[in-house]
Amino acid sequence: MRGRNPKAPEGGERVRGHEQNPPGPHRTSLPPTVVASHFRACADDLAVSLTASGTAATVPELLKVVRHLVAGQQALAIALEGMAGRVEVGSEGALSTAPLVDVEVVAEVLRAAATAVGCSADALAESRPSFECVSESVAPDTRL
Repeated sequence: MRGRNPKAPEGGERVRGHEQNPPGPHRTSLPPTVVASHFRACADDLAVSLTASGTAATVPELLKVVRHLVAGQQALAIALEGMAGRVEVGSEGALSTAPLVDVEVVAEVLRAAATAVGCSADALAESRPSFECVSESVAPDTRL
């Protein structure tokens, strides 16, 4: 078996039209409705797996879940803030026919939600040392 050429494209890069997306603001991605739908489905599955009877995961796995939740909430806060900005900018253009007071309310609610989600992420992040202490205090295969 031959070794892989390090300059050869990987994965989707080999398929024409499926090149890897560049990072940054010019990155091509799925429509926000598709991403939000996927986010909701994943959140629903996570909620079911962590509230259902039986054992969900080991303590170290749950620590990883917390890390992912912190990062996810930070990203969600940024998304909500971005939506608020788009609504505000839209009040002078695409949303100019909507009542200004309602546009302002929507933008304010989105900003408040962004702040709340950001605070939740901060609280989880600040508790990380305690999560790690609990994880290190039990056997690695301890399941909850």
